[in-house]
Amino acid sequence: MNFLEKIYERGRKAKKKILLSEPHDERVLRAIESILKSGICVPVLIGDHEEANGVAKKQGIDLKGLEIIDNKKSKDLDKYVALYCEKRKHKKISSEDALKIITENPVFYASLMVSAGDADGSVAGASITTRDVAKAAIYCIGPAENIKTVSSSTLLILDDKTLGSNGIFIYADAGIVPDPTADELADIAISSARMAKILLDDQPKIAMLSYSTKGSGGSSKSIQKVQEATRIAREREPDLLIEGEIQVDCAVVPEVAHRKDPNSRIKGRANIFIFPNLDAGNISYKLTQRLAKARAIGPLLQGLQKPASDLSRGCDFQDIIDAVAITAVRAQGGLLV
Repeated sequence: MNFLEKIYERGRKAKKKILLSEPHDERVLRAIESILKSGICVPVLIGDHEEANGVAKKQGIDLKGLEIIDNKKSKDLDKYVALYCEKRKHKKISSEDALKIITENPVFYASLMVSAGDADGSVAGASITTRDVAKAAIYCIGPAENIKTVSSSTLLILDDKTLGSNGIFIYADAGIVPDPTADELADIAISSARMAKILLDDQPKIAMLSYSTKGSGGSSKSIQKVQEATRIAREREPDLLIEGEIQVDCAVVPEVAHRKDPNSRIKGRANIFIFPNLDAGNISYKLTQRLAKARAIGPLLQGLQKPASDLSRGCDFQDIIDAVAITAVRAQGGLLV
């Protein structure tokens, strides 16, 4: 059984309620059709019934048995308006403004359902920007208690099983934080380790990446930031296997690690890459996806109180199924996500 088959099986056993909020998108509806048949979770669609059923009929998609909640007409609108006002009280959001936001944005309604405990997780982003998906999650679900930085990680599945955790890597952050500070980078590393503990059958081994290995590149601000982030993460989570600052070859090739960093804690066996900024993370994951023909799943939002996942707007319906299955598994983790 490969990695994704195991994820699907864990999802089927958990039977978590996962929300999708793009009723106009054929890919989302086709993914829901498959999920209803496979049972990897209990999918619920947030949005206009007529719109969803119209697209489904036109495309020959069977949505029989699917619960659809119209965020403009829901009986629970007052409940979620009150919750949103409470969540955003520091911004003095009025009930009228809250109602407008929730009824005009299904992804906000979905995130509030998750926050209230009326659903277990949410997935969106096939036709909504990462910025909007993240904003809904941050505003409505909120950061985990001891994590200040909501970030994202992308799961990469490679054919070469000698690398990472049997070919699996977590790349972070590749979608949310443009230029993280040292403290934010430490948050990203800790959140990524928690993601790995939920999803991988392996101990997290974190590489804090740089163009330098242990000062070989000098003492630029970028190098100093990664060094400081490594120190902070170790101080906060002493049991983490984390190494930095190091170059990619030192992170994944044991022979190189032995030469460049003989006292390395991860010894060239990294399964988590933490990038110094969003440029590096996003470019690297897309290069890996396209040149190594790796499967990329995410961005998976992390550092939240409850699980939410973003999608690339270039995703296909199978990518959506994978993200939903992983979100369902994260919802049963019992760890801050």
